[in-house]
Amino acid sequence: MPTSIAADLSPSELAPEDLVPVAADVTGEWFAFTDRGVMVLVAWVEPGSDFSRLPRGFAVWRRFGSAPHWRTDRVERHDPGDEIQEIQITTADMTGDGSDDALVLRGVGGSGACGHWSVIDLARGAETYRRDLCDARIKPGPLGAPGLVLTESVYRQGDAHCCPSAIRTTRLTWTGTAWHVSDRTQVES
Repeated sequence: MPTSIAADLSPSELAPEDLVPVAADVTGEWFAFTDRGVMVLVAWVEPGSDFSRLPRGFAVWRRFGSAPHWRTDRVERHDPGDEIQEIQITTADMTGDGSDDALVLRGVGGSGACGHWSVIDLARGAETYRRDLCDARIKPGPLGAPGLVLTESVYRQGDAHCCPSAIRTTRLTWTGTAWHVSDRTQVES
């Protein structure tokens, strides 16, 4: 895995394949703007013998004023045994500090679209939220309202997997030290 790029390139001039391990294929690229500078996030998949269990990972690259101008801020790699089938990232200001954060889904698939979710405060380089979910999605709060919106299926005894009894929406806001439930609604099916 490369850890630096000497050239002073703009984010759009960086070749994504230069930001991932040798022989890996880029599966996604995202840009973030923080108080610590511009960041490029890139996800990849590595070759393997079982297409359903391949090594995957993502890296956060930060731009510096002096050489080397691009350096890794964070690298996360998953072995085939972790059964990660996709990595999706959304960048937006979720903590309300004026800097983009990264909402990372490490999808493991299955009929419930299960996955490991986390929020990384890119300005601080710290993970502030982590949760494993099935039959649920998380997205950033709407523009101008930083936070997270968690939408999840609510099953009652006897519900078939296709047909939850309700859909619950929970809005979370960052207090500076923890995520706090600011609103919760439930719509019965």
